[in-house]
Amino acid sequence: MDENSKKDNSCLCRVINCISDKSKCPTGPTGPTGATGPTGATGPQGVTGPTGPAGTTNPASCSCVAQMRNVIEQIIELYPNDNLIVAMESGDNASGRPGSLLPGPDSNPDAGLFQLVNNQGTPEEALSICRIVSITITSSTYNDAITYLPAPVPSPTGCDANCEAAIRSYVPVNTTSVSIKAGGQTVAQGTVLKNEYGILVITGNNNSNPAFVSTCKAEIINK
Repeated sequence: MDENSKKDNSCLCRVINCISDKSKCPTGPTGPTGATGPTGATGPQGVTGPTGPAGTTNPASCSCVAQMRNVIEQIIELYPNDNLIVAMESGDNASGRPGSLLPGPDSNPDAGLFQLVNNQGTPEEALSICRIVSITITSSTYNDAITYLPAPVPSPTGCDANCEAAIRSYVPVNTTSVSIKAGGQTVAQGTVLKNEYGILVITGNNNSNPAFVSTCKAEIINK
């Protein structure tokens, strides 16, 4: 048998073995990667998932403003001829007698400004209730007729609510020698007479010179 016949027989044997046992088939070199095919059409949009829980519509800051507005309305009625010192979160102060809430009437639950008047009743500064830290009634005593709004339901959540709650917890009623600073100044000193959601009442001896302090605005508390 010549060499060519031997090679043909060998090739034939390899073909027969490959047909009978695929594992014996020799593997050729990998060919080049073909061109990428076009992107298929976008599939249909899936169904909408369930609606998540509603966020709070009454943050702690708004509850503090509502409480301060509530107190101002009563100050206007109970202390019409007394002088006030109003401390703002900027560190500015304004003084005068209680005038009115704006827009009126004084019972407007959406009023956003507190206007002071001078001794003759002439309107002076209008102060943003959202920026008031404290209101101190000078040369007077606390009036027990003042009432307060209850804690909001549902309770506000979030970092501002946590800070507000921590302040009230830190200085319960009858805590003495309390000093509160905000805006770089001391806004109240004395004993905690009232501890309500959004507001503390700090008084001197015999409930004198009551200061109504927003628990959302207080910054440095010593006791």
